Amino acid sequence: MNQIVEYIKKEIGIDVEISPFDTYNAKDFPTFLTSTYTFYKGVISGNSVVFARLKSENILAPSNYAKHEKIVKRTCQCPVIFVFDKIQSYNKSRIISLGINFIVLDSQIYMPELFIILSNKGSVARNNNPSNYLTPTAQEILLLYFYENANKFLYKQIQDALVMPYPTVCRAIEQLEALGVCKVLGLRNKVVCFEENKRNLLEKALPIMKSPVKRVIYSAQYPQNAHKAGITALSEYTMISPDEYEYAAISYEEYKKMESFSDEDDNLPVHIEVWNYNPDLFAKNGIVDKISLYLSLKDTCNERIQYELKQMIQQLW
Repeated sequence: MNQIVEYIKKEIGIDVEISPFDTYNAKDFPTFLTSTYTFYKGVISGNSVVFARLKSENILAPSNYAKHEKIVKRTCQCPVIFVFDKIQSYNKSRIISLGINFIVLDSQIYMPELFIILSNKGSVARNNNPSNYLTPTAQEILLLYFYENANKFLYKQIQDALVMPYPTVCRAIEQLEALGVCKVLGLRNKVVCFEENKRNLLEKALPIMKSPVKRVIYSAQYPQNAHKAGITALSEYTMISPDEYEYAAISYEEYKKMESFSDEDDNLPVHIEVWNYNPDLFAKNGIVDKISLYLSLKDTCNERIQYELKQMIQQLW
């Protein structure tokens, strides 16, 4: 409760009154909501509000937040503000598109009903300069090193392995070299050399590596040429239980071939991640690779998921 007050005060200089909400005596307040959220009454700039914070660390589908907001708003007759510790970028975009008020502690305040929108970009990631993040191709080259039994690659080898135009490969290698990730040796037959061992380099590179997920769509059927992703993939690699939904990853090229899917109905049984690079490149046995999986789930605020992700990465080498 104090975290909410302190964060709003720090970022926008507004005093917030906040107190526990006795939902037990609230008329028409559904019990399934009280078991899902902890509610607080609040006042922001003279406006009464209700804060809703998840009791567990399970992330709900954005459409569920919209449904719950309507119920609470109808009951309390005031704006509802959801409070998150972390939230995945594609879920955040969907929540914003639905016009839902929310706060991501130490990161973002989005309360359009109160005309308050603030993004503290410096705290979203340790590296807030977009040019310092790896491009998808540069990230693919780095993954190639992590998964191959070699530390030197000819440019032509990389081009063939990634099925990528030569100029694109050259630009990606230039970025990797500029960031100190690799060295380029030779003049005519250039060689990319990774001198640092894989475990140390991965630890240093993670802050400049991005989630491969470009967008998420929904379908009633598992798509062709897809690979298990998300919690579905994590349940294959670890002891964690699979989710009620099935998660899959496809390339952008495969996405363009799809004929039946939804951008909004996240209650459909298959959640499909459209990746910035082709998951085929490093997937094995129909499951996405572990490093890309880690990157796609690293912003999930579920402690069990975070624990399993850490264990999975530590056991790579």
